[in-house]
Amino acid sequence: MQQEPDADGRRVDSAAVLKSLVAITRRGLVDARAGEPTLSMTDQSIVMAIAEQPGIRSTDIARMFRLNRSTVSRQLSALMSLGLVQETPSSSGRGRPLELTTEGEDAFRGTLRSLQNVIDAHLSQWTDAEVQRFAHDLRRFDRGDEPA
Repeated sequence: MQQEPDADGRRVDSAAVLKSLVAITRRGLVDARAGEPTLSMTDQSIVMAIAEQPGIRSTDIARMFRLNRSTVSRQLSALMSLGLVQETPSSSGRGRPLELTTEGEDAFRGTLRSLQNVIDAHLSQWTDAEVQRFAHDLRRFDRGDEPA
């Protein structure tokens, strides 16, 4: 029978999870910045949000990342000038929907490849069963599920 960690141990373990998730993501995003065009982590996050939710509006992005709308507006202007993001026509008066251009799609795929390379490198010495369990646990963590 597995013993539950005490409250202090759980806090330490929880902090280790956060530190690892941030470090892995940061390494992948830094690797992705080596490509052309060079995008900041904020730029990459916005591009990923648009790729995952075509038609998203700048106000939705600001809310999603808890950023000021003027910050998002500046970032989007830069991404548009790079030819990565474009506005699409809308019949609604609530801002214009955003989508990636072909170049934006390429940048998004490049970011995903870089992130996947970091993950693959970290998992290279793991068994298939360990990777499967880790993937299961991360999906559960992401959804906030109760124990299976």
